[in-house]
This record gives sequence, C-alpha cells and structure tokens, in this order.
Amino acid sequence: MKKIKIVYYSRNDWIIIDHIKKNLEDVFENSVQFQNVFLEELGENEKIDGDLFLVLYDDYIYSVSKHINNLNNIVTITRGINRKHITELKTIKTPTDILIVNDDDLSTLQTTYTLQGLGLNHITFIPYNKALDKNNYYSNIKIAITPNAVSSMPDYIEKVINIGYREVGYDTLTKIMQKLRIDSDLVYVNILKRMNDIVEPNSDTRTNDLINSYLKGEMLNKVISNNNEGVLLTDNNYNLVYSNERANMIFNIKDSNLTNNLSDFMDKSIYHNICDSDFKNKYMKINEEMYTIKKTSVKIMDMIIGYSFFFGHEKSIRDLEINLKSLFIEKGQFAKYSFKDILYSSKAMDNCISLAKKASLTNHTILIQGETGTGKELIAQSIHNYSYRKKAPFVAINCAALPETLLVSELFGYEGGSFTGAKKDGKLGLFEQANTGTIFLDEIGDISQNLQRQLLRVIQERQIMRIGSDRLIDIDVRIIVATNKILLDEVHKNNFRSDLYYRLNVIPINIPPLKERKKDILLILENKLGQKFSHLTNREKNLILSYDWPGNIRELESAANYYKTLGAFPDYINMTKHKILNDSSKLDQQVLKIINENTDLYSGIGRANIIKELKIIGINIGDTKLRDILLNLKNENLIEINQGRAGNRILQNGIEYLNNRA
Repeated sequence: MKKIKIVYYSRNDWIIIDHIKKNLEDVFENSVQFQNVFLEELGENEKIDGDLFLVLYDDYIYSVSKHINNLNNIVTITRGINRKHITELKTIKTPTDILIVNDDDLSTLQTTYTLQGLGLNHITFIPYNKALDKNNYYSNIKIAITPNAVSSMPDYIEKVINIGYREVGYDTLTKIMQKLRIDSDLVYVNILKRMNDIVEPNSDTRTNDLINSYLKGEMLNKVISNNNEGVLLTDNNYNLVYSNERANMIFNIKDSNLTNNLSDFMDKSIYHNICDSDFKNKYMKINEEMYTIKKTSVKIMDMIIGYSFFFGHEKSIRDLEINLKSLFIEKGQFAKYSFKDILYSSKAMDNCISLAKKASLTNHTILIQGETGTGKELIAQSIHNYSYRKKAPFVAINCAALPETLLVSELFGYEGGSFTGAKKDGKLGLFEQANTGTIFLDEIGDISQNLQRQLLRVIQERQIMRIGSDRLIDIDVRIIVATNKILLDEVHKNNFRSDLYYRLNVIPINIPPLKERKKDILLILENKLGQKFSHLTNREKNLILSYDWPGNIRELESAANYYKTLGAFPDYINMTKHKILNDSSKLDQQVLKIINENTDLYSGIGRANIIKELKIIGINIGDTKLRDILLNLKNENLIEINQGRAGNRILQNGIEYLNNRA
C-alpha cells in the first residue's frame, strides 16, 4: 500500500491536523495509508520514508527537504471552502466590507483568497491582522467570517459567519492520484463529489484534464461494454486487441485469449469470410444464431493498423425495426383517417367506398383518380387502416411538390457523401421507412420519365437502391398512387409510360366530383357548420346545391369557414345563382324572386336585406322605391308584409306566379 506523510511543524492545532487527515482518508479510503509527521520532533539528519509528502505551506518545503531524498515527491496542500457554509454570503445583496478572521496570518490570507474566488463582487473581503488592530483599526466593519477561529474574533464584530474548517482541495487530491498512479473508480468518484462540494479558486488545469480524461474513458468503456452488439478490435494481422462482453459470449473468449488470432476461436468458414475487404452487412450463422456483421478498417493516414467488427443479433435487429416503426408513427408517418370519417349518402360515393374496402384486403397496387379536392388521400389512408398493414407505417409524399433530384433522394434515400449537401451518415428513403406498410404517392401524373422508369422497377422487383450505393434492398410495401389527371390520356400524349400505367392501374378507384353527388353536399356542410347549419335559409341551400364546386370538398370546406366567420357565403356562389335570375327584366319580379328564396315557415326577409341582394346582381334602388314595389306586390296578393323578423314573405299566389314565368 502507498504511504503518504503529512508534514507539520508541531502538534499544535491538533483539531485541524486531525481534520485534514480525515479529509484525505475519506477520499482515498483503503488505497493509501496516511501518517502525520512533526518537524520539531525529528533529529537534524533523520530521514523520513514515504511515497509522497504533503505540506500545508510552500514555506515548509525547505525544512522538509533535509529529511527526504526527492523534492519531486512534495505536494503543497490546497484547501477550499465547503459550499454548504457559504449560502449565507449569497443572501447579502448590498455592497459590504467583511473581515476575514483566522488563527494565523497565513491561514487568514489563504481564506481571503479562496473567498475572493466566489465571484461575489459586491463584497470586499478584508484579511484581519491583529497587530494593526490595537486601536480598533477595523471597528467600522460589523460582519466577520471565520473558519472555526471564533476565539480570535474582535469584540466590535456584530455578526459572525462561521464557514467551518477548510477542506483539502480537489487539486491536491488529483495530484496525489497522478504522482502515485492510483487507478481506482472509487477514488475518482470521491474526487468528483469533492469537486461538487468544494469552492477552490484557480485550481490547476491538470485537475480538470484528469477528470475529463477519466470520464471520457469510463463513458467509452460503458458504451462499448454494454453494447448489444458484439465488438472485436484487431491489429492488421487479425490478432485480438479488444473484445466486449457480448463478443466474449458469442465466441466464448477468455482473458487468456486476448493475445490470440481470430482464427483461434472462430470457425474457419467465418474467419475467411470476415477477412475479406471492408463490408457493411453480411449475414452469417454463428453457433446456430443469425448475425449481421459490419467490418471497418482502422487507419492512421493511409496505413491500415487494424479492424473493427460489430456483430448484431437477428433478434436485436428485429427489435430495432419495431422501435423504428414506433418512431415513424411519432413523426406523423401514420394514417389518421378511416372509412368511418368519410361523410356520404350518395349512391356514387357508396359504390366508391365499397370498391375501396374490397381493394384494401388485397396487396395490389391501387390507382386513385379524382378531381382536385375530392379527398384522394383520405381514401388512401382509409384503405391502409382497413388493411392488414394498419399497424405499420403510412408514408405519404406529394410528387408534384419537389424537384426531381430531391424527390429521388426522398424516395430512395442515399449513402453518406454521395452528393454535395448529403448528410454524413446518409438517409433512409421513404420506401424503406414505409417497409411492411403503405407508401402513398400523390400527383403521380406529374413525375418525369426518368423517375417513371425507376418507379416501374421498384413495382416489378420490389427492390430499391439508395443513391451512391451498389446494393439492392428488398422492400415489402403496399403502393397507392393518386392523380387528378386522366392517366390514360397522358399515356396517349406520350407524357406517361404505358408499362407503368398498367402496373399502377391494377385496381382503379375513381372518386366522383361533388357536382355528381349532390346528396352529399348538405351532409358535409352540416358537419362543417355545426349548429350554424340551422341558420341557413332555403335560398342559401338552393345556392349551395346549384353551384358546381370545381374545388370539390376542399372548396366546400372553405365556403363553410367563410360562412362561420362572416355569416354569409362568398360572393362567387351568390353570383352564380343570380345570373339565372337576371333573365327577368321586371324589377318587381326580381324582388319577388328574392322574397321567395328567403321565405321559411316562420320568417321572411326585410327591406335592408332585399336592397343588399339587389346590389349583388347590379341593381341599386332606394328604400322609397322598394316600399312602392312591395306595396304593389301586396296589392296583387303575391306577398304579405309583416313587422320584425317575420319580414316580407311570399304567398301561394306569388309562388304560382313565378312558376308560370319560369
């Protein structure tokens, strides 16, 4: 066991002597034996033996040098303050002078120096000198700090902050470790704790270097040792340099094997197989278990100095795939909607959904065609969630939204460094991310001829190749594509490959536009408007049903949001209907039609709203003129004029009048 002598002048201040020794023993525990030595008790030429000598002050070094053989073995003890004792200092917010009192001048200066390193710039720490205080030299100072030297405190001090005995600094502890070459996890941990507990100004930078080096080494050992993969490191002749615990289990490696060649504990077939040039993935059976193996050369400049091998167990790889699938779901690569989310009552949409459900239960490629806004992705997601792949990823991409080069890298992925701007570690393509699930390619009619050719190969071979790679990757993916174009027309125009078209058009699903399924319009609108749907007049419902909805459901949703915000539908919907009404040249007939469109069971329309409706179709009249028209219509028994919400309502004679002139 290493021996350290702690050298003092005398046995005075035995409490401090015992405190320092206990400090050191708490850190080094049973790694080092500590013994106190007192210079005044040594003979003039008496030698003291030890592996290291500790002194309290640099002034002691000359005296100690007479009794030892090597001055390099002397370390001056640094001391710091325990953080738990300085909490009270941090509560002082105003500029303040504080006296530092200790039992000797040198200790007082050291304590002052330590406190100045706390960064409390609003506090001035003043070392107490008893010789200067004969005439109460420091009497204007009312607060004092002492490391347990309360008996040396001047009488005029009103508040005493006792910070306790100073602790041995971690700078000293790390120097002891270095000089004695102590390699103990327990000691390192104790020093780390001490670093957190002690305030020590301007500690030697070697201390932090030592601790950081230890932490990096320990982290590396833990990462490699606890790796689920087996790790082997060899020199360039395949002699074993390092193996982690997992590799030791795979190949039954004992400590005595560490100087052996790989061929000593591997089957010849495996050994010859892994001695090939570098490779990323090889599948081999080792002890009746399947492993994937990665080999990489370790180089200095251009010279190979060794190799690294990583052995991944088949089960671990499968578990990783499962975790990756969960990650893709977290990234939003999942189908949110199902068939129950689709609102419809029309026969055309019922036929479409029925076909989509049947197609879901197959593994065939599906081509969804429909106008913009008909809900092609909604159908695609519903198909995925109705299929046996519903627990796997659903990955969607709009092929028209990206330039060709970016789209290719997104779909197929790439190896690291395969082109300018590529990520260092490469990237998984969407086909790989969707493996065992579904990939949805929207706007497929807009892809280039080059990409059409690549996609055809993927569909035929069920394999992809990353950019910059020479290795084919098998994929198990359900492919759903969609377009708002008529693909067969694009084939006839030579814009789309016929062979790809027939590969995609295995099960075609055509979504009817909204104008062909009028029964669904009010159903969808009611869902979007909620309670406000009850506020719609017959005229507004007629307007909605007579409009062609070129933007389909997306446009209908926008109109619903417009109505919820402003209480009316956009002007373009109103204008469409009024173009028909403008066929009549008689102003009173126009007014009668407006009243008819706004007459409900219990309410009609007021004069202000009639004037507003007339303005929409380009007719401007005043209130007086409108009163005359309404009175005339009433006298003809075509309408009734009411007060309040009842407003102006059409009568049966008025309805018949309009029908006769339709």
